[in-house]
Parts: sequence; structure tokens; C-alpha cells
Amino acid sequence: MKYKLRSIWSFLQKAFFLAQPYGRKKLLGVFLVILIQGLFQVVGVTSILPFLALASNPGGFRQSGIGEKLLSYLPDLTDNQLLLMAGLFAIVMLVTSNVLMLAGEMIRTRYIYGFGHWLRLRLLTRILRNPYSYFLQRNTGELLKKTTGDVMAYVASVLSPLMESIARIITVLFLLTTLVLVDPVLAFFTAVGFTAYYVSIFTFLKKRRKATSDALKMANRGAMKEIHQLLGGVKPIKVHGVEESFLNRFAKHSAVQASLHKWFPLYQNSPRYFIEPVAFGGMVALVLILSSRGDNFTDVLPTLGVMALIGYRLIPSFQLLYGSATGMTLMVHCLEEVYEEFVEVESERIQLSTRRERERLEWSDTLHLKDITFQYNEAPVPVIQGLDLKIKRNQFVAFVGSTGSGKSTVIDIIMGLHTPQSGGLVLDGKPIEQDLVRRWRLGIGYVPQEIFLLDDTIAANIAFGIGPDEIDMEQVKRVAEVAQIKEFIDSELPDGFLSEVGERGVRLSGGQRQRIGLARALYHKPSLLVLDEATSALDMETEAALMQAIEGLYGQITLVVIAHRLSTVQRADVIYRLDYGRVKDFGTFDELGLQG
Repeated sequence: MKYKLRSIWSFLQKAFFLAQPYGRKKLLGVFLVILIQGLFQVVGVTSILPFLALASNPGGFRQSGIGEKLLSYLPDLTDNQLLLMAGLFAIVMLVTSNVLMLAGEMIRTRYIYGFGHWLRLRLLTRILRNPYSYFLQRNTGELLKKTTGDVMAYVASVLSPLMESIARIITVLFLLTTLVLVDPVLAFFTAVGFTAYYVSIFTFLKKRRKATSDALKMANRGAMKEIHQLLGGVKPIKVHGVEESFLNRFAKHSAVQASLHKWFPLYQNSPRYFIEPVAFGGMVALVLILSSRGDNFTDVLPTLGVMALIGYRLIPSFQLLYGSATGMTLMVHCLEEVYEEFVEVESERIQLSTRRERERLEWSDTLHLKDITFQYNEAPVPVIQGLDLKIKRNQFVAFVGSTGSGKSTVIDIIMGLHTPQSGGLVLDGKPIEQDLVRRWRLGIGYVPQEIFLLDDTIAANIAFGIGPDEIDMEQVKRVAEVAQIKEFIDSELPDGFLSEVGERGVRLSGGQRQRIGLARALYHKPSLLVLDEATSALDMETEAALMQAIEGLYGQITLVVIAHRLSTVQRADVIYRLDYGRVKDFGTFDELGLQG
């Protein structure tokens, strides 16, 4: 029992931990609505008592203490008028109670899904605040599962049932209190009987629910991972004709999901099919007992009516409470998945950026990579060791070397994507501390080997991340001309800069995608332009055309280039040849004796 209470308390703590930053007042308001709902449930149920009492025995009601006090506030009425008034009062109270129940459900739903929206955005923000190395260690499908599937599953299958459970508990307590006032003995046996019945079934199925939840967690992860890989790699999958293999990998996890969900009705609804005949049997037994004792049914009819109505409300409340509790235990893995992402930042206030963070870090002289050592997590040795070099403003700097020499890692460090274990970036004699990294990045234009394109317009891809109403079309056209892509856009695309590129730019050639990538890198007028093997996937002619576009920038912007073909860096002011994370030698193209 102590272990169960600890588990329940731990569950509630985690749920409250996630909901607390969304707003305590909002949560308190929802609980207040739940309390009002419970009170009006009692009002709705008990409002029928005067009507039944008058219908069965008008004289007895007039002579009762409650009747005399109530009639003292009313004018003289006939029995029929009084019965009509009591009936109308009962109807109004029942309608009011049900309207409040509906309004309460709407308020809870608004809170729950508003919280879901906030939680998903907060989770995405939390993930994006992680360093670049975090994403190198995480599967994209798993992150998609957490930010989309798990958050909404938590909201729909954990938080919503939790709120519903609290509402039902309040309702049950109020109804049982009313039943105590009507018949204490019956109230006691009803409370004990219902509770024992549902608790025993809930406990009996506990192990099966836990096993189902754990298996569902792994199946959901696997299915999301496999479908992400299937759709993300559809081109090589079709080329190699391995569609069936990838479908089978996804199908294995999907089949487990389907197999596990078939047990949900058994876990959640099985008690309902037995409790209704048992409850009705109890009512029949009560009537038979009263009949055998010779009690006057006219006297007990109001009590029986109220008890029947309370039972009518109690059974669904108990069943929904049980179903909610069962559903939450089956989907508790969603809470665990979402909670893991926040547990490290309990006191951290998350925001995307401040105004100051949107101001770029300007520089006028030198970027110094000072005595840098960097090692990836779980890697046996550092990939960069004691690297020390300087890049002058508006200089053309190139890095060459064999695969694994550390070229791309150096570029990532320059862009602030990795934090070295020792050493760091020094700009104009001042270290670029962690709180300045975002501002430093704002002055960098980046052209990778593979250009990521949005399924959007050419203009949106060049202005990348800028809202449609905020795009500077003149700047878009200027950088497109510098990147030598404007003529193609104007003459070949039907809608010009408003033409859609298709998902991942499938309607464009490799050279066209690279030029759009270059235009994007130049849109925000960077002081540093980084080309990370940006031409390695292009043919010689296309590469030459792209480098011709870049030549116009020489002396106007700092260029840092990793080149696959040495001919690309012939005009570099200085070339650093790397070997196992160290500078092997450096100089101009001719000084190093390189051949294109």
C-alpha cells in the first residue's frame, strides 16, 4: 500500500511539475470550476426530492419540518400548483446542473489543450536550447515522437483523464455525502462496495497494464524512428529496391502497437459490464426488503427516487474514474518521456532570444582560434588537439586535409556549434563567451554540402526563417543576382521568386540548390561566410560557376572554406592543411605546392 501511495504521489508530482509554469491561477480556476460542478450535481439530484414527496403524499410534505419552512416563504398554493412549481424547480435545477457540467468540460478542455500547445512549444524550445552536439547523439524520429506524439498523447491520455478523475472524485464525494443524509447505512455499503469492486479489479490488472505500457513505449519509439527513416530516405530506398525491407521494419513495431491496443477495452471497460446488473440487483433487493417488512411505499418513494438518481450518477462516475485511472497507467510512459526533457531545467526560464541576443557581434580585425582541444562524447581521443590559428577580417581562408582530419569540426567550432574542452574563440582580443555565441552566429553565413530547403517559395528559402510579410524582396533579388541564380528564377520559373521548390528542393538541380543556399547565406549581410564542402557534390562546370559567383565577394567578406577539390581554393590568402586535428602546415596555394 505504501508503495502504491508513493507511485501515485510521484505521478501527481510530475504532472504538477509540468503544469505549474503554465499558470497556477489557471489551474486553481479549473479546480474551482470542478468544485462548483460537484455542488450543482448535488443540487440537481436533491431538487427532485420535493417533487417526489409532493407527488406521493402532498399532506405529509406540508406537515414535514422542511415542507412547513419552505411553504412559509410562498403564497397559498393548491397541491397541483405546488406540484407544478416543484416539478419546474427540479427541471430548472437539473438543466442548470447539466449546463454547468458541459461548461465545466469545455473549460477543462480549453485548459488542457492550451496547456498542450504551451507544453509542445516549451519542449521544442528546450530542445533547441541544447548544444549542437546534443542533436548528433539523438535520433530525429525519437525527438519527433516526443515533441508531437508524446505531448499530445500526454495531454489526451494522461492530463485530460487526470482532470476528469479529480472532477469525478469531487462529484462522488458530494453524492455520497447526500446519500449519507438520506440513508447513512446504505451510503456506507455503497461507498465500500463500489470502492472495493473497482480497486480489486484495478490491482488485479496492474502487472498487465505495466507490461503493456512499457511495450507500447518501445513500439511507439520504433515505429516513429522507422517511418522517419523510410520517408526521409525514400530516394535511395527506391533506387536500391528495398521498400519491402523498410516496410517490414516499420510493420514489426506497428503490429505490436495494434496488438497492445486491443487490450485497452478489457483494462478500461470490463468492470462496467458487471457493475450495472449488480447495482440494479441491489435496488431490487432493497425494494423486496421494504416489501417484506410491510413498509408503505408512498412514504419511501421519494427516498427511493433520490437514491435511484444518485446511483444513476454514481455508477458512471465510478466507471469513468476507473477508466481514467486505467488509461493513465497505460499511457504513463508519455508523461515519463516528456518529463525527462524538463527535469534538468526546473528553475530555468526558457525563451528563444532577447532583443540583445538578436544584435550581431561585430568585429574589425582578427578571429583567433586559441589553443583549442575538442573531443566528441564517447570518442576515444580528441578530434582537435591544441589548434591555434588566426583569421583576419575579409581574408580568404581554406582548410584542406584527408577525411577525418578535423576540417568540419573546426568549422563547427568557428560557428559556435561546439564548445571546446579547452581553449576557445577570441574576437578582436575578447573571448566569445557562451552568452555571446548566439550574437556571433548572427554574423555568419553558412553554405553546407547538402542544402536544406523548405517546401515553400524561392523567396522564403532565401530569406529563411523570416515571416512572409517581413521578407525584403529587394534584398532577396540582390543576393540572388550575386549568387547567379536570379536569371534562372526570372526566366525559367513560372511564378518567379514565389515559385514553390517542392519538398527538400526536389524540383531543382544540385547547382541551383547550392546557389539558393549561397543567396540565403548572403541575405543577412554576414561578415563571415562559411562554405563547408559546398561544391563537392557538383560537377566541374557547376562548381566553377558557383565559385565565380563567390569571387565577387573576395576582399568584401571573410571567407572560410573547406574544399574537396583543391582548385576551389587556389585564390585563398592562406590554406591550413590539417592532419588528425593539428595544423600540419599552412601557406598559399603555391607555397604549399598544391595542384588543382
